[in-house]
Amino acid sequence: MVDPFEYPKTSHSRRHGPAGYRDYKSFHSWLRDEFWFRCVFCLHRERWPTTSKFEVDHLIPVSERRDLECCYSNLLYVCRRCNSLKTSLRVPDPGLVAYGDCLRVNADGSIAALNGEGHTLIRILRLDRPERVRQRRMILEILIGAENTGNALQLRDWLGFPDDLENLARLKPPSNSKPEGIQESAFARRESGTLPDYY
Repeated sequence: MVDPFEYPKTSHSRRHGPAGYRDYKSFHSWLRDEFWFRCVFCLHRERWPTTSKFEVDHLIPVSERRDLECCYSNLLYVCRRCNSLKTSLRVPDPGLVAYGDCLRVNADGSIAALNGEGHTLIRILRLDRPERVRQRRMILEILIGAENTGNALQLRDWLGFPDDLENLARLKPPSNSKPEGIQESAFARRESGTLPDYY
C-alpha cells in the first residue's frame, strides 16, 4: 500500500514554469498539479473528507518580498489550515530541503522531527496537535482496513487522483519556461494511460 504520509526523500524539482500572471491565484491549477493534489506541509489530499479547501501560499511572504508575489517558484499548494497557521512565518523551502529528511509520521499517526528544520515545521504548522495526530491515525486505520479486506474502491477513494484533473494544455499563461511539463501532468498521463491508480 502507498504510504500517504511519507514525506518526499528529495527536494521538490518543479515540473511547470508558468509566468506572467498578475494575480497569484491564477497559478492555482498549475500548483495543484505540481504538488500532486495535496498540501505540501501536512500531506492531506484533496480527496480526503478531513481536508479543508486548498490555497496558494507564498513561501517568502509578500510583506518581505512584494516582487515575488507572482513568482511561481515562490508559490506552494497548501490546505487552508496550514496556510492559516503559517501566515507570514518562514518555513524550510521544499525546493531546497527534502521534507522526508525533516519529518516522519509514525504508524500511530504521531509525527517526529528528524532535524531542526523538522522541529520548525512541526512548531509553526502545529503538526503534532492531538487532533492532527488523531486524524492521521484514523486515515491510516481506514487504509489498512481497506487493504486487508481488498476494498479497491475505498483505496482509490483515499489514495487515487481526483476525478477533476485539469488539462493544463488549455491554460494560456503569458509565458511558460517549462512547456514540456504539461506532458507530465496528471491529466496528460491519465489520457495516455500512464497515470498510476494510487499515489
